[in-house]
Amino acid sequence: MGGRMKRAMWLMAVLLAGCGGGDGDSPAPSPEPTPAEGLSIGLSDAPADGVSHLILQMHSLELTPGGHMGGHHGGGDPIVLDMSHHRVDMLAYQGDDAYPLLHQHQLEPGRYQLRLHWTPGTGDHGSYVDDGEGRHPLHGDHPYFDLGEVTIHEGLHHNFTLEMDLRQGLHHNGEHYALEHHGMRWVDNDTMGHLKGTVDASWIADCEADNASLAGPDSQFVHAAYLYPDGTTLAQMDDIAPAAADGQVAPLATSWVHQDHNGDWVFGVGFLPAGRYQVGYTCLGHLDQPDSNEAADGDFALYRDGGVVIIESGEGGGHHNTHRCGG
Repeated sequence: MGGRMKRAMWLMAVLLAGCGGGDGDSPAPSPEPTPAEGLSIGLSDAPADGVSHLILQMHSLELTPGGHMGGHHGGGDPIVLDMSHHRVDMLAYQGDDAYPLLHQHQLEPGRYQLRLHWTPGTGDHGSYVDDGEGRHPLHGDHPYFDLGEVTIHEGLHHNFTLEMDLRQGLHHNGEHYALEHHGMRWVDNDTMGHLKGTVDASWIADCEADNASLAGPDSQFVHAAYLYPDGTTLAQMDDIAPAAADGQVAPLATSWVHQDHNGDWVFGVGFLPAGRYQVGYTCLGHLDQPDSNEAADGDFALYRDGGVVIIESGEGGGHHNTHRCGG
């Protein structure tokens, strides 16, 4: 065999070896993505009246295995995670959006009590609120949120959201802002859905006409939707006071009703546990204050019953549900 032929065969053998033998094999398949597991926590909110920013300076997340907070009464020593690098403008995370506070943190299987600590405002440090009058330190009756108990299973992803309805939980006495637990809910993301609602324009016009003498500054009205347990009648629908009046039912969540770019009157509530709810509408949201009961002692009232809202979670949670009030 000639030298040229030998060299050609040698070169072909090298090329075939480099290509995996030249028998048409495909490249090795990419490995399957690692399944999500551990504990994830998000923060979301519904906006408050007259506030442009609400900055929460986080401190720590305390997870106590199998017992009460602090590791007493049979609980193990708490696991404390540093959260001080999280400084969250809550008004930037509304509706179905949430701030990722914790992402797939690995924990031993078992039951844990969760407490999220935040840092109150002092001077230019800690948590604060911006409104039309400037910047104000944010305080609270307790600078932490008790989130409840979660059960961690090996190999599974446990995904939760702390939803804050700031219309209910943020209190202002004219000088100080305080963040209270009222209006907050801890939601399992696997069994929750989101709501986008619309209100018929005739309801808007009728409410303003029937309540013309109760308009706010500059003859403005504040339109709002209130969500209640299923079966709540219009007469039973109470305001956002910390405790409902006798015979009344407190709202589970609230939302502003506003016009979108199409001119439709819309509202939204995120992170609702799957189930049935009743929705009420009013144009007198400016009369409803979180630290007093205007439905019992003032002129505030829900104007119309918007009917039954059904929230479905869908597969894996997070389904977007729709509802129309009137029309």
